[in-house]
Amino acid sequence: MTRHWTRLHRSRLSRRSLLRASARAGVGAAGLALVGCGGDDDDDDQPQTVAQAQPQDQPQQQTAQQPQQQQTAQQQTVDQQEQQVEQQAQQVEQQEQQQEQEELDRSTAQQEAAVSEVDMDAEIIVAYGSFPPTLDITTAGGGGGQGASNNLHFAALAAYNSGRVIQPTGGFGDWEFTEDLSSFIWRVKEGVTFHNGEPLNAESVQFYWERILGRAEYNPDFESSLRARAGWMGEISIVDEHTVSIAMDTPFVDAPEQSGGINFGLLPKQYIIDNGDDHFANNPIGCGAYQFMSWIPDQEIRSQRFENFAFDHDAPFQWKRGWAKYITGRYFPEEQARAAALEAGEVDIAYRISPDVASQFEDRDDFKVIALPDVRVMALELPVNQSLDPITGEANPWRDVRVRQAANYAIDAQAIIDNLLTGTEERAYSPFPAGYDPPIGNLPGQYNYDPDKARALLEEAGQVGFAFTITLPTGLWTADRIWMPAVQQMLNDVGFQVEVDYADFGNALSLIRNNEVPNPFVFNQAGVSSGAPLGPAFAYRLVTTVGAPYSHAQETDDFLPEFQEFQTLIEQANAEFDQQTANDLYYQAAVISYENAFQVPLFGLPHLYAVRPEILYNEYYDTSTGFNPIYAQKLKT
Repeated sequence: MTRHWTRLHRSRLSRRSLLRASARAGVGAAGLALVGCGGDDDDDDQPQTVAQAQPQDQPQQQTAQQPQQQQTAQQQTVDQQEQQVEQQAQQVEQQEQQQEQEELDRSTAQQEAAVSEVDMDAEIIVAYGSFPPTLDITTAGGGGGQGASNNLHFAALAAYNSGRVIQPTGGFGDWEFTEDLSSFIWRVKEGVTFHNGEPLNAESVQFYWERILGRAEYNPDFESSLRARAGWMGEISIVDEHTVSIAMDTPFVDAPEQSGGINFGLLPKQYIIDNGDDHFANNPIGCGAYQFMSWIPDQEIRSQRFENFAFDHDAPFQWKRGWAKYITGRYFPEEQARAAALEAGEVDIAYRISPDVASQFEDRDDFKVIALPDVRVMALELPVNQSLDPITGEANPWRDVRVRQAANYAIDAQAIIDNLLTGTEERAYSPFPAGYDPPIGNLPGQYNYDPDKARALLEEAGQVGFAFTITLPTGLWTADRIWMPAVQQMLNDVGFQVEVDYADFGNALSLIRNNEVPNPFVFNQAGVSSGAPLGPAFAYRLVTTVGAPYSHAQETDDFLPEFQEFQTLIEQANAEFDQQTANDLYYQAAVISYENAFQVPLFGLPHLYAVRPEILYNEYYDTSTGFNPIYAQKLKT
């Protein structure tokens, strides 16, 4: 099957580059051939025309100089050919630039015309493969990957540019460090209200973090999965109506991200105090582009555009006013059911489908397929920081680096990419970005597919037959039920005995975030794609480091010495405000992580969405985490 959707976000090699490359190759070969002929002592191979052209009475010196003159002439010919190629390449480039500008002008005109045809009263219905068990974004089940609620109802303080770089101004709040680095300051945008009319101010921001930290007086027993991220926070003080100061015992360079970043959705203080946590979890109030209307668990979530949203369609950063008046999420855990609902006209968007299912909608006028690369990559997270296996009570086999390396060598990620996915995914070498060649260090080589080496390592470790379960949260990641059996089979082929627990994403997320999954699990926080600017630090803070939300590593764990060294480097980097020094520390930590195989990286996944033809979508982020219905437009029909 053809895969036209995979052309999105791919590097473009211009004809000018191709012309130059082929010309240099051709001219170089011709030049070598000519020089070779002139220097060959075998008369039978000499060009006869040269000898025949020489007059019999020509001086011997002229004859002796002829090879040099011939080479000079040949070089001039080569130079002329290169100049001609360069001129041709420049002409081609000018033509391409003109064509690209014409295409851009046409596209812009079409978009401007299309905007006038956008149905501002439309309802967009999205078929999701996963639904949250709760709508409180600060809890284990309500956070992370819940596009049916989080992206719509909630908003964080900070603004981001299209490259996903956090901005000090332009969001719901502006931030800065104090000069002595003892405190971190948020200044909240004035005039902003939550969906219920309650003001967003310094008091609500203070309450938000005190609730997460278990300091809020109304309920100090509230359990939030975000608490580990707030461990750096000291006293949270109100400076004035719109300013909050967070004390830092140790300077924390990532304070903007870890106090007001993408994963943190602001909440109204008085509404929660008056109604309680359980009520809020079923009837959420935020300050996002859409406000909650109704929820039928495991069936439907309905939302309406918030007309008093703080930003308009043309806002410079990611916060934008919604286009559709209503957005309805419906729950279809099986992707074929999502596809069937789209085909039947019951939904407008089939969320995250496999390449095979996407091919059903290819080359058709009545549907489109949209491909979006993900900022993260898939990986198998390993429980390395307990000396005893929490399931059997015996020695933990994952403590042996040979077992971890065997798991890395066992999986042919490239074969999965080529045969089961779109073929354009990037191999991951976590915690390095996908597509990046990590330093080899003390390894005999990268963890490329080598089943013989994997089995030999297992035999050497005495772990052939090591049985374990992998938890795979399902319904969110493209083709997860297609590529996971291949991963399982490859591990079993080298001597492991693996079972897979295909768990509902929302429930599995709750267990993982509450550290209730003792066995290995698959998650997509393990690294970043090569198109993302976040770097290895993104992976460290979310997965591997102690107390991170998707990590096996907790404060009470019995750390490996190598892991402790890794963690120390991360802590040093997190307190380092010189970017180059911080990058060097992260890089050293990355080498330790890679050499010691703390994870089993797999690949980056682009996500595929089939949509009806009247749906227009322009992703704001260069590298997204998923289709955001806020940016979707539905044309009048």
